[in-house]
Amino acid sequence: MVEIKKGLMTFIWRIQQSQMLISILFWSLTLTGIFYQYFAPLFDQYFGVSQEDVFVGMLLLLLMVLIGVALLGFAYDRVFRLWQESSVVNVERNPYSRFLLMPKEILLWKRCQLRILKEVAKDDPETQRDIQFMEKWMDKLLEDPKVREQVEETERMILS
Repeated sequence: MVEIKKGLMTFIWRIQQSQMLISILFWSLTLTGIFYQYFAPLFDQYFGVSQEDVFVGMLLLLLMVLIGVALLGFAYDRVFRLWQESSVVNVERNPYSRFLLMPKEILLWKRCQLRILKEVAKDDPETQRDIQFMEKWMDKLLEDPKVREQVEETERMILS
């Protein structure tokens, strides 16, 4: 079942990624078709493209629309920086960025960092409290069967 879900999500992700490019092309073609009748006299007047030469006029309008979309994208990125708020929301909603540890982090803490800290700071009560805090945090996380399974699976994969 997990493989089916993973395959489906990969398929959907690929569609979404290609959809971005396809939608830009389709929107540009659609807008070109809709607005060409209004721009044709202007092309004749300013660019010397006669109204009978529809292909060249539509190609010119298509390029103008694509440049307009690119300028909007530039403004979104560099001027308004709207993506920053989206990134902040993504971090706030991600439990691994706030309180959960990933399996590899748990393994690093348990197998490396805590052992070193225990050895180096035997006589430092503040560090001992920090060690107890980290151990309690990891024990709390390992109460979740999914997290425990992921940690054990990662450990088996590395040791095999």
